[in-house]
Amino acid sequence: MASVLEQLGIQGGALVVNIVGFLLLIYLMRRFAFKPVGDFMQQRADRIEDDLRQARQLREVAERRHRDLNDELQEIRDQFRAEIARNSREAKQAIAQLHAENRAQRQQMQLDAEAQLQHARKAMLAELSEQVTDLATEIAARALRDSLNQERQAALVEKFMADVERLSLRGSHDETTDWGAN
Repeated sequence: MASVLEQLGIQGGALVVNIVGFLLLIYLMRRFAFKPVGDFMQQRADRIEDDLRQARQLREVAERRHRDLNDELQEIRDQFRAEIARNSREAKQAIAQLHAENRAQRQQMQLDAEAQLQHARKAMLAELSEQVTDLATEIAARALRDSLNQERQAALVEKFMADVERLSLRGSHDETTDWGAN
């Protein structure tokens, strides 16, 4: 082997020194350069992995929060729709109640008006009766004053009866026209 090295122009002692120097250089490089660089690279890889894990967790939290917010929003929408439906039902019920109250009030007003008309009719009949009584009394007084004969008395009684009939017909006619006007 020494002859091969000599032919190549390599000295054995120098080769050993170079090999030891090279191994020492590799050892020193590994210890002071590659190891710190490797450790730095490993720390960097670990930090990147931790950052990615945190990013995944944050994304999952954000997605979960997004789903929760969408669920809450849907629940609020459903509650809003239910509230609108309830308010609509209550409004319809209130309108129906107002219509019923209005109908009852209108019926009561009609009953009151009919009662007033009946009262007015009775008052008119009472007044008519009073007028007929007054008229009969007046005729009787005239008859007595004038000392009429039989024929004149018969004519006055017939005239009185015609007046009574005319007044009662006019009173019932006024009554029917009053009822027809309402």
